[in-house]
Amino acid sequence: MRPLAALLPLLLCLPPLAAQEISSPAFSGARMSPGGLLRLAPAGPYLGLKEKERRSAVENAAAAYPAAAFAVVEHNGNGELWTISQSSAALADAWSRRELRFTRHSRTAGRWFGHISGQFARGGDYPSNGWTARLGTTLYNNRYDAAVSLSRNTFTNVEGSDVTTFGLTGRALYPYTRHAGLNLGLQLDRVSASGYSGFSPAVTGGVNVYLPGGSFDMSLTFGEEGRISLLAGYTVYIGK
Repeated sequence: MRPLAALLPLLLCLPPLAAQEISSPAFSGARMSPGGLLRLAPAGPYLGLKEKERRSAVENAAAAYPAAAFAVVEHNGNGELWTISQSSAALADAWSRRELRFTRHSRTAGRWFGHISGQFARGGDYPSNGWTARLGTTLYNNRYDAAVSLSRNTFTNVEGSDVTTFGLTGRALYPYTRHAGLNLGLQLDRVSASGYSGFSPAVTGGVNVYLPGGSFDMSLTFGEEGRISLLAGYTVYIGK
């Protein structure tokens, strides 16, 4: 169910509101973030529960927050992501520090990253070439990332055409080996050109080849009206 969770990296970047006490013995506190994300702090009893019992505990805690669409439970580097619909909770993802291939000493230890790539778009009415730059951060022990982007492209069949695009991207990361992995996510761009301005959603997926201090990345983006973009570039990790 992780593709469903590809929506969440953008929500996870939003700051939580003030912490609140919670009456459930399974949790010691709760924080509600904009966008319907409920962050739950587990108490000792929760860690001893089985999945069915944990689901009931999450449902009971979420009942006090009608706007909650997702719930995240974190404890000692481990975590769970629950989707909430009509008072029912479903486990969408879970992670454990012991299961992660990329530890804090690995090549992807940097939380922040910068990216630059060439972009080649075909399909639709206006094929184009250009570049894309991104600045972002990894989330939840490299399970997800989120980034803001800036792109500049030129239509190949229109002289003097320049298109500027600002975007947001959220991706779920799938490490396959220590040296390579896959990603799948969603992208929302604001496109500005001469006489036109609008939003354009897209689905993106690709391959990451991890190198010392960064990664070589190649991805395909599927947009509206059959538009397909190929991006190939390099990501550098910033800090530890």
